[in-house]
Amino acid sequence: MQVYIERMDHFGNGIGKIDGKIVFVSRALTGETVDVTITKNKKNYMEASLNNVIYKSSKRVKPFCKYFNLCGGCALCHLNYENTLEYKKERVKNILSKNNITNEINVIKNTNDLYYRNKIELKIVDKKLGFYEKNSHKLIEINECKITKKSINKAFQFIKNMKLTNANVIVRANYNDEILIVIFSKETPEIIEPLKYKIAGIILNNKCIYGQDYFMEKVNNLFFQVSYDSFFQVNSYINSCLFNLISENIMGSVVLDLYSGVGTLSIVSSKKTKKVYAIEVIENAVKNALINAKINKCDNINFILGKVEDKIEYINDNIDTLIVDPARSGLDKKTIEFINKLKPKKIIYVSCDTQSLSKNLFDLTNYEVEKLYILDMFSYTYHIETMCILKRK
Repeated sequence: MQVYIERMDHFGNGIGKIDGKIVFVSRALTGETVDVTITKNKKNYMEASLNNVIYKSSKRVKPFCKYFNLCGGCALCHLNYENTLEYKKERVKNILSKNNITNEINVIKNTNDLYYRNKIELKIVDKKLGFYEKNSHKLIEINECKITKKSINKAFQFIKNMKLTNANVIVRANYNDEILIVIFSKETPEIIEPLKYKIAGIILNNKCIYGQDYFMEKVNNLFFQVSYDSFFQVNSYINSCLFNLISENIMGSVVLDLYSGVGTLSIVSSKKTKKVYAIEVIENAVKNALINAKINKCDNINFILGKVEDKIEYINDNIDTLIVDPARSGLDKKTIEFINKLKPKKIIYVSCDTQSLSKNLFDLTNYEVEKLYILDMFSYTYHIETMCILKRK
């Protein structure tokens, strides 16, 4: 069955029509005519797999990954790097324009678009290591992930040597290529030659069984202790760019940092202001943040443990700059209401979901967008990291 692809959706799928009904075609590009097989037929839409490209887009390239047609990870590696950025820029533009936000979009490129990820989640099924196939629990066995740091790829063999039958495995690497491995399994892994692979620590079901349950990370000459369950950006270079943008846009003497994690943005801010308040819900992250403040000689940060929506109302100070870096769901209603009452002079909003960002920008009624950035944190995937600088009206 032939379909002409009119545009692409937010997940990198092509969109066409069959008898007036929308069909989503995985791995198809705008302007292509493709032969497909219908895999799902719902009331209002269909889904289809790509059999063959009859008329090929000039933007299509040979995927750099041999698992592209199977793995659910890199949805855009049939585009060259510059075209993935255009795709993301167009997405952000379309979503924000619905709320009359039409600012110029500045794109911060990833200088290393391959082997950049410092964190990966793997599956072990019947002693085989890999990822799940897209929209399924079928394992795709792999021996390399080209968007993940080489030190993590090297550690695949160490993980295989653990002789686990079934497990979920998270692997993290720091600036010094030290590896932290987090395992969820009913089995106990065998630990063979950990020093050969620079294993900093192994955590089994939230209990450290080898080394440490954290490592040290370095960004822009700042050092951070990062626990196995604490959030840290997956792209070290783009994280460095983010730090620079934060530093450039801090104003005033008091900063409030919401969803502050291990204290990265609080510490960057503390170098530019007199006082910082930081709120974070994960206990280990706050413990990390307290240590990180000492390591980086910052004595002007007040770290607060708890949910943002519960603790923000206790901030009784004149906030000059507000920093928010929420989860994909964005800011909740209570937090939005408090921010509108608080009326900081400037808001720096870091977002990993443009839809929730757009909604929040509409609800922040006292503010307008001054600057807008795409930070290519997740190259060749459909995920987009954005940063908005908001000024009070």
